[in-house]
Amino acid sequence: MIRSWLAKSLAAAAMAALMLGPAAGADDTYPTKPIRLIVPLSPGGVTDMVARLLAQGMTRDWGQQVVVENVAGAGGTLGAEAGARAAADGYTLLMGTVSSNAINASLYKNLRYDNIRDFAPISLVAIGPNMLVVNPSLPVHTVAELIALLRANPDKYSYGSTGVGTSVHLLAERFKTLTGTSMTHVPYKGSGPMTLDLTAGHVQLSFDNMPTALAQVKAGKLRALAVTSPERWPTLPDVPTVAETIPGFVGISWQGLFAPKGVPEPILEKISAEVRKILAEPAIKERFLELGTQAVGNTRAEFAAFVATETARWAEMVKLSGAQVN
Repeated sequence: MIRSWLAKSLAAAAMAALMLGPAAGADDTYPTKPIRLIVPLSPGGVTDMVARLLAQGMTRDWGQQVVVENVAGAGGTLGAEAGARAAADGYTLLMGTVSSNAINASLYKNLRYDNIRDFAPISLVAIGPNMLVVNPSLPVHTVAELIALLRANPDKYSYGSTGVGTSVHLLAERFKTLTGTSMTHVPYKGSGPMTLDLTAGHVQLSFDNMPTALAQVKAGKLRALAVTSPERWPTLPDVPTVAETIPGFVGISWQGLFAPKGVPEPILEKISAEVRKILAEPAIKERFLELGTQAVGNTRAEFAAFVATETARWAEMVKLSGAQVN
């Protein structure tokens, strides 16, 4: 099930990818030893969940353990840098995010990796909206009520993010700019620790990735006000979009698999084919939707074009939000 906004984004990437030529043949011997899969955020968040589901499938099919390693900190830059600097042999991969491999390029002045030059894109793994959630103690049930509360109480409330420069952070800053509100930013090293403080009431709201937010909403520990996709999410038809209150307010998060630049083409092609195979499995598609995201799986050329487009799109978002890190 591909929503129109996703179909348009991937169609544009596919058109751009046609100019990059055919992929090389696959390597029949790889892998011959365990593979390290770096997640640039802490355990418990959407990126971690997606990575572990994919790792399970790869381990099953290849008979070699794919080990997930969380390298959290600095909005995903530490893990992404570790992935970029790893040996180019196909045995270290990165589950990159919209933050680590698109937003950070314009957010950080002194970023120690290049999100285009230093990576070989393999496949887009998952894509989905963020969800505006509040602690149930907050006396609001709609986006309009939240705006009114924040305007009446400048800087009284705080919002949590999964790190400086993540989509969770930038969407909140964009929200502040468009609504003329002010609140305090509290960054964390991922959705896991942020969610603990959010459900405990130490921070009052967040534009969290839907997979982690949705679980807490279903458990009654958080209240969902809206999603950040252009259309309502198919499994949550009663939850409005932020754009229904603030026209044009849209933000999509994604996770994709990368290798360090220089990995041999046949190995890259084998990994990409395996990822697409796993993501096409009905059980995986259903599991992703249950989490609040959508399995994708596309070619290396399509994903490279998608990353280039996303890098440019979020650069404008960073500029509009006024956020930047030295």
